[in-house]
Amino acid sequence: MGGGRTGQVFIEDFDVGVATTMGAELIEIELDGERVRCYGVRIDGVTGPDEYQGLVPVNMSEPEDAFQEHLLPQIIVSRGSMTPQMNRWQPGGHEYQVPASNAQSVVGPDGVTRMPTMVERKWWSYPFEISYDIHLRARLRLQADRMLRHVGRFFWAYGQVFLRDSEGDERGYYAFADSYDNLQELADVADRLQGHTISMRVEAELDFNEPHLMPTTPNFSLSVEQKG
Repeated sequence: MGGGRTGQVFIEDFDVGVATTMGAELIEIELDGERVRCYGVRIDGVTGPDEYQGLVPVNMSEPEDAFQEHLLPQIIVSRGSMTPQMNRWQPGGHEYQVPASNAQSVVGPDGVTRMPTMVERKWWSYPFEISYDIHLRARLRLQADRMLRHVGRFFWAYGQVFLRDSEGDERGYYAFADSYDNLQELADVADRLQGHTISMRVEAELDFNEPHLMPTTPNFSLSVEQKG
């Protein structure tokens, strides 16, 4: 936070925050002949695909069918509903008001009183509750259980999702795990899918409005000093 300003956050910041809170990191891989950056997490006792340098892939949505079969184990972060939380809503007022970066300093007739010719104001963020399902998938039950042990240490009944806002400052938002569900699908005799799903909700906030500038200079004549 610089000069009294606070950063902005939006949906993708929480998506990434869920991944990084569980320890995921950005790595560069080759996918479909191109070099791309993806998230992967290191989990003790679980070896991820070679494409991910042994890390377990963390995808923000269901991967393409062409890559699904061999990208196991994997973690899928699926975002669900976003519900306004009016009990946290603060009508009126603003989050901050600071002199605009290009404002001048207005000196009053007394030669002492000063005020900026323009201010930057940011309205309050809108409070939301965002639901997530974190799918932990593996071919072996032991791998799935180790993945659950790793992720579960971050997302329990009471936890937090950590992220960085547009100013680069770290924030923490309360997160609540509602259930740990068993996942088991039998596609055919040779292809077993084991795993767990953690359903959770995050007490988030979303910035729909950009900070805006407002003039403050009075109509009567005052001397103006250029801001240093």
